[in-house]
This record gives sequence, structure tokens and C-alpha cells, in this order.
Amino acid sequence: MTFDVVVLGATGFTGKLACEYLSQKGGAKIAWAMAGRDIAKLEAVRDTLPEAAKEIPLLKVDVKNEGDLQEMAKQAKVILNFAGTPYADKALPVVNACVTNGCCYVDITGEASFMKTSAEKYDAKAKETKALILHSCGFDSIPCDIAAFMAAKGMRERHGMHCSKIRNVVLDMAGGFSGGTIHSGISMLSDSELENADAFKDPYGMDPPGATRGPDTADGGDTDLPRWDELNERWVVMSPLSNPSCRTVRKSNALMNYEYGQGISYGEGMAVSGPVSGWFQTVGMGFFVGLLVFPPTRWALTKFALPSPGQGPSRKTMEEGYFTVRATARGANLVNGKYPTVAAQVQSGTGGDPGYKCTALMSVESALCCAFNRDKLAAGGVHTPASGLGQSLVDRLNDAGMKLFLEP
Repeated sequence: MTFDVVVLGATGFTGKLACEYLSQKGGAKIAWAMAGRDIAKLEAVRDTLPEAAKEIPLLKVDVKNEGDLQEMAKQAKVILNFAGTPYADKALPVVNACVTNGCCYVDITGEASFMKTSAEKYDAKAKETKALILHSCGFDSIPCDIAAFMAAKGMRERHGMHCSKIRNVVLDMAGGFSGGTIHSGISMLSDSELENADAFKDPYGMDPPGATRGPDTADGGDTDLPRWDELNERWVVMSPLSNPSCRTVRKSNALMNYEYGQGISYGEGMAVSGPVSGWFQTVGMGFFVGLLVFPPTRWALTKFALPSPGQGPSRKTMEEGYFTVRATARGANLVNGKYPTVAAQVQSGTGGDPGYKCTALMSVESALCCAFNRDKLAAGGVHTPASGLGQSLVDRLNDAGMKLFLEP
């Protein structure tokens, strides 16, 4: 292999941040390259990087050119793909090239329909070629996926039992939302022609074949309404990212042979100060989604109000941004008359804002897991961050300046 990591889509907003992070982290220890369809734009991005990165190789790759993709995948251990928005119409050929050549793949998508299609088309072949295919390796959905993984693992280690329930909550966060994330969401809401277009409507829409469905739709695990989260002892509303994130966590449990628990109830939310605040936010979000669904107002918003793909917040906003996610697990069995609980936190630490700077960090560290910790990861197939990377990713993120831990 020539490269440990190739950053595809390196001229996009988050792709640039990933290149910055790699150039600051790598030195001579990481062999990496930047890829995109315009060499002049790649050179312009490379010119902004530290002096040590001035000789980083540039690869001319058009995601619509199968020959380009195959040649890139032959040269790399891992392709870190930012060429999406949406991923549904751009990324499947990249996944195909990786699977064909036994190359690992990492992206930051939250598009449930694309992830379902990716698994249906390529999981079996990826297992044959030992290619590890990983979606949702940014803020959507590493914090919730890994927090649930840690809480369930802590329950087994501390109390020797599975969980009956896990509730994830975004305690606080600051930063800007990605234009790419917004436009990917618009694509899922508005494009009924997508393959597996209804995957985001089914609470178990991303589960592998034969998976066991749980009670989530009946007990408040999935809800659009404000609710009291008794495990985290907070009022919560539905997070804008909870739709794909919930499905990712449920898929993690299924892929790991239900290590969290069989028939477990899982849900997510975003903390609010109380029920009144929760209702205001819920109504406001519902109104916003309604505007996005209606074609004329969707056009106006995307044209004049919302950030475009490739756009992002100021450097100051990214540096000062942060997030804290907490997962609380309840045990399946009584101990001394009550059910034990275990809580895990995933904090941005020095990672920066969730949607951009810390997403770049998390996705790069996911790729580096594949490049340098391959023997500790899932053998191959289309996986989630938790099922594919597990504890290796927890350790890497802590080493990178984030804070991931079990509460005492």
C-alpha cells in the first residue's frame, strides 16, 4: 500500500479541516494523500497547511469515474470520504471500489437510506475482502453510538448483566450546523425516489437481516414530543440528529449479537430546561421541517437562508464550540431491590464544535483506527463506529483530546 489514508473530497469545508488535523498530527508517521477532481483546488488547500504538509501527494479523482476510484482504492489502506451532500448519489461507487480492493472506508453521513443500501449491496462482499466500511463517523453518530457502547460495556463489567434500557441525551453543545448535514436531511425528506427511501421512518430501518426488533416505539424511546428522561433526570426533546443516530445504535447492538441486551429499549434526546421550553422547541422544529418539505419554501430557504454544502462557521465558532453527550443504562436484573445504572459521557474536550472541527477529528481518528489498529477491529463488512471500532476508537479519541469516561 502507498498510503495509510486518502482524504477524498479534501477541498470541501470539513475535508479541509480533516487535512489540517492530519497535517498537525501525522508528521512522518502517517502516509496520506489528498484527493479530488480539481488539482488546482487541491493545491490551494495544500498551500494553507503547515510546512510539513507541503509535499503531501495530490490525487485527481472524480467520483463518477470508476477507473479513478479503483486506482485510488488500490493505493490506500483507508479512504476517508467527504465527497457527499448527499452521499446517496455519490458515495456508493466509492464504497464499491473499496470493497473490491479490500480497502477500508470511512465517512460522516447520517443518510439512513444510503447506509441501508450500502449494507444491502456490499456487506457480504466486504466480509469476503476484509474491507471495513464505516458510516456516520462524525458528530452524527459517534458520540451517541460510542456513549451507548461504553454504558453497556460498563454494565457488563460492573454488574455482570445486560441492559433493559439506554437513554442518550445531548446535555449541552455550541457550534454551527453543517451545510452538508442540512442538505443531506433535505434530500432524505424530499426525495422519495431514493433506494430504501423509507429507512429513516422505521426505528429499525438500518438493522441487518434477521435482527430482533425492540419496544422502542411503545415506551418513549422514539418520540417527537417533549418527555421526562428518568434515567438522565432531565426534560428532553428530539435532537435533530436522533433519527439516524438511534438507528445506528440499534444496528450496533444487533451487529454485536445483542451485547447491550435482547429487546432493549433505546432512545435519545436533547436536554431542555423544562416542558414549556421543550414544547416551544418542538413546535419550532416541526414548523422548520414543514418549510423544508414544502417545495417553494424549501427553495427559498436553501437559496437565501441556509448554509450551502461546503460552507461553515468562523474559526472562532469552531474553536470555542463544544458538546457533552451522556448515556445512562439501566440493568436488566434487580440488585438489592433496584435496577443498577451505569452512565457514560462523551465530551468534545479540546476537539471544538460538534458539526465541523470535532467531526473532522472523530472521522480522521476512525480512519487511523482502520490504518493502524486493524487487528483489533471487526474483520470486515458494513459496520457502525461502535460495532466496527469499539474500544480502539474510545482510546484514540481520549488520546486526541476528547474526554470519554464512565461516571463513578
